[in-house]
Amino acid sequence: MGCDASQSLADCLNMPLSDKPLQVATNLWAQEVDSLERLERFWPAVEPVLGQAFNKGVVGVVPEELSLLPGLSDLLRLLALKEQCDSGAYEVVVADLGSSLAALQLLSYPEGAAWWADRLIGESSTAGELAQQVDSLAEALSDLRHTLGDSSQTSVRLVMTAEQLALRETKRVLTFLSLYGFNIDAVVLNRQKYVPRSVADAFSAWPILCVTLYDRDIIGLKLLSEMARALFPSPDDPADIMVRGPAQRLSRSGEGYVLSLKLPFVGEDDIDLLQHNGQLILQVGRIRRVIPLPSPVDALSAADAVLEEGMLEIHFA
Repeated sequence: MGCDASQSLADCLNMPLSDKPLQVATNLWAQEVDSLERLERFWPAVEPVLGQAFNKGVVGVVPEELSLLPGLSDLLRLLALKEQCDSGAYEVVVADLGSSLAALQLLSYPEGAAWWADRLIGESSTAGELAQQVDSLAEALSDLRHTLGDSSQTSVRLVMTAEQLALRETKRVLTFLSLYGFNIDAVVLNRQKYVPRSVADAFSAWPILCVTLYDRDIIGLKLLSEMARALFPSPDDPADIMVRGPAQRLSRSGEGYVLSLKLPFVGEDDIDLLQHNGQLILQVGRIRRVIPLPSPVDALSAADAVLEEGMLEIHFA
């Protein structure tokens, strides 16, 4: 699935793709998610509901205008991904997210949709249908977030080059993904026959796969298949998850609980913690995550936090 607005998947395959899956080879389908087409598809059903709940001026707005809303395209791509995960039609779903971290961050705030809906819509009786749709959307995002955060069935693979700027960016991305509880199971080093020492030292905790530099552009199924066989020689299965284990774990410890979270490439001075209204607000540098605490942990206080070898342990008592 091409979930990136750049439509790079169609360019790599060298064939036109659409919002509907197209069989491009035996046991292989490809889809380029078109957020505008999806918006046009469901807008007629949503338009009158929004007009009743908010403002009559919403009626008559065209989908192209609505698509300018920040984050809406990412939301539609996430729902398209959930659609394929739920369909059961495929043994493996591979999503190309490009460099869009906004889509991954959006998954961490599904419960926020209902919170905002309550305050924007209020107690108006005309907002009932819209509230139901928002609740359904929040539930769908929560289900997808659970699927993508389940390390037994989902993993993330980062593609990078060996340049220093790319190395730093990949470290930041890996920290971001770990903070939100996603399982990274491999780093793919592009245009490199061997792993440089700087890359090997930085990512020693993950398998590093090398894609050598080719003398031509890798475009079309034939060349892509050759590259895939070089990257995953038989009997390796590219669908196998190479690193398993939860990125986040809550366990009992004596009379309290310990929340363990993988946080590579950060120091204790980079971490700020705040507990408020049954939620743990965890900030790492410029990245912030709000973690709802389950009962009975929500009634306890974060007494201590220890960062050791890339693992943050927060003790509640």
